[in-house]
Amino acid sequence: MRELFIDTDHSPRLDKKDRRLMWLLTAAFFLLTLVNLGTTRFPQSVWTAPDQGNVVLDLGEQRYVSSLWFNGNIATGSLTVYADDGSAYTYEQVYGEMFSWRKKDVSFTTRYLRLELSGGEVVLNEIAVYDGTGTRLEPVVSVGNGSGLLDEQSTVPETISYFNGMYFDEIYHARTAYEFLHTMSVYEWTHPPLGKIIIALGIWIFGMTPFGWRVMPALFGAAMLPLMFILGKRLFRRRDYAFMAAGLAALDTMHFSQTRIATVDVFIVFFILLMFLFMADYLLADAEGKPLGKKLVPLGACGVSFGLGVASKWTGLYAGIGLALLFFANLAAKGIRAEKGKGRSDWWNETWKTCLFCCVFFIAIPCVIYYLSYIPFYRYESARTGVPLGFKGCLDLLIRQQESMYAYHNGLTATHSSQSTWYEWPFTARSVWFYYSSSGNMMSNISTFGSPAVWWVSAVGTMCLIAEAVCGRMKNDPAFRRNALVLLLTAAAANYLPWTLVPRCTFQYHFFPTAPFMVLCGLLLLEHLEERKEVSSRWKWIWLSAAFCYFVLLLPACSGIPMPKAYAWFLEHVLPTGLLFNGVI
Repeated sequence: MRELFIDTDHSPRLDKKDRRLMWLLTAAFFLLTLVNLGTTRFPQSVWTAPDQGNVVLDLGEQRYVSSLWFNGNIATGSLTVYADDGSAYTYEQVYGEMFSWRKKDVSFTTRYLRLELSGGEVVLNEIAVYDGTGTRLEPVVSVGNGSGLLDEQSTVPETISYFNGMYFDEIYHARTAYEFLHTMSVYEWTHPPLGKIIIALGIWIFGMTPFGWRVMPALFGAAMLPLMFILGKRLFRRRDYAFMAAGLAALDTMHFSQTRIATVDVFIVFFILLMFLFMADYLLADAEGKPLGKKLVPLGACGVSFGLGVASKWTGLYAGIGLALLFFANLAAKGIRAEKGKGRSDWWNETWKTCLFCCVFFIAIPCVIYYLSYIPFYRYESARTGVPLGFKGCLDLLIRQQESMYAYHNGLTATHSSQSTWYEWPFTARSVWFYYSSSGNMMSNISTFGSPAVWWVSAVGTMCLIAEAVCGRMKNDPAFRRNALVLLLTAAAANYLPWTLVPRCTFQYHFFPTAPFMVLCGLLLLEHLEERKEVSSRWKWIWLSAAFCYFVLLLPACSGIPMPKAYAWFLEHVLPTGLLFNGVI
């Protein structure tokens, strides 16, 4: 087994054994994320309450009705349900309850239920009727157009949970993905559109179901593991440490929870990892003295990844600062090393060509990607006005959207019970509460938080790595390890330090793009100490084992798996963690 993780050539490139390990780990993680990800049985047809007249549901005989379950679509209004004796219940449809089952308690003894619009607009995917014993009744439409209201009763779940409805910011991002597909007015515009377009692809394939809107984030979350493995192999040139990089990422509880929810955060982290992987490839090709053409391939891919990242979330610009620092520092170092005469002339010749190339791939192409990512906005505006926008109209709309986005984030003063500050994040002081439900002694919870066995160790390791570098203990290390030090600290700082200047409400998941580089910093320290014979090679496996144990213990807290409240109390008050349950335990 030990031989499986040993490679003797210390090459930065993958071999067959590397690929087998990498894809086996990725497949195992992806299969785990799919477990209880979300139902594929969800109502797809839509019923709109008529402005005039009403719809009558016939229960077949006089029955006691104790509750009505509504599965709402996108609308805001009220619907009044009348019983035979004139008693009534008014259902208020609000934006936060779309694409989820909501139980509303009533008390009717009736044969007929008359549904009448009483304000605004009400759009439902399905309705279910229950008697006093909790048995679902089987009404039929006897009056009016009820098409789409009772046609998918097989999709009504036994219990209401995250598994069969939206939770947390899915009410913004997954909803917007649906609106993109149906050329509707876009509700969430505070982040660029690309991440929501990717979510929309999953909906287009699997329908507007919880599985459909979550499957693409899950796929991208799994795809982050090969990036970590390859980046680890580039930086450490050892299979065991490449496996550690991917393994620790897989066992991080934030990575697990953030990739099982339909929000855009997973996409920006994926593209940031891709950016720095391609930058590492460019720097490696440059160090190996490869021809300019071969060096420009990973550099161009880095620029495209940068464009995709910024089109997903503006925080990709933070990563771009790190890329620029690495690129220009490398050019300057080469210029200093270049000999006078022909050597200096060759450097200038290559430098201006490379910079011109970067103007195309880091400025022009990202601008095109960003412009194209707003196609759903252009489509809606054209459909609304009936007039094609043209390039200038699209550009004007794009500029207005950016002004609105900046004004929103710059002026945000709202507070939140789960908010935390940047200096709390590495040590997971306060999780972000995504979902909670309880019944008796059992509860279900989804919080996003970094695993202490991954984040705490990595945070301490990063600080110790900086101390090792400052004290000069790494000056005799191989050049590739010193280069890895510069790349990782630059990447971590670029993604983390800008948040120290952000005055708005922030959350622990804002550290998500920094966490992979902090893990790699911890591994770099461990490899450095191991190569100096100052620590045993067993320590990395002890770290991975501790991360695995923590992942298993904390899995119910970040996945929604039902657990006894006594176990939640153990996680909150006995196991060393941050605040997991927002004070309810």
